[in-house]
Amino acid sequence: MGPFVAADRGVLARVLAASGVERAPAPPESSYLGELGRAVRRTIVEALLAGAKRLHVAPWALWALVAVLAVVVALLILRAIFSRVRGRRRGTTGPESSAVAPEPASGRARDAAAWRSELERRLAAGRIPEALEALWWWLARSLAGGDAEADWTSRDLVARSHGRDLRDLVRRLDAFTYGPRQPGVEELRGLLGRLEEALA
Repeated sequence: MGPFVAADRGVLARVLAASGVERAPAPPESSYLGELGRAVRRTIVEALLAGAKRLHVAPWALWALVAVLAVVVALLILRAIFSRVRGRRRGTTGPESSAVAPEPASGRARDAAAWRSELERRLAAGRIPEALEALWWWLARSLAGGDAEADWTSRDLVARSHGRDLRDLVRRLDAFTYGPRQPGVEELRGLLGRLEEALA
């Protein structure tokens, strides 16, 4: 490879002028995401218009269909929000309101046996969210004793299972705690029985 040679600025200026290339960089009008959004919208509009042309549908009818679909989606979102708010008022648990609340200060000394008794008391009263809390604490205390912490996750419980395969049962507990449907007393008793068998 030979030595670098400086370019002839006059020749470069004539070539750039003849080609019509802009040399001053133009600042972008918006961000990458804005440009991407505009490109996606343009693609969707072009696809809708092409579909209308192929199906021999008037563009206004296609836009009316799109508007109806947008209203349906908005209504479904509002319904989901309303259901979640109504469920929270009734005391059901959702992803935002964990049934596994920190142990009250007065109950810090509870061991697994005390949580097991509390679980039975809450199940007998039909207090499902509170029973889920007691079930979680019973399991945590059964696995780790006094080392169990309120901020533990399911992974922490499984990690302290001492060779027992509790993954599916802990997942089931999570599904009961955070799922869209509140479990029944018998379902909780069934999960409790399976956990007791696994821990035996």
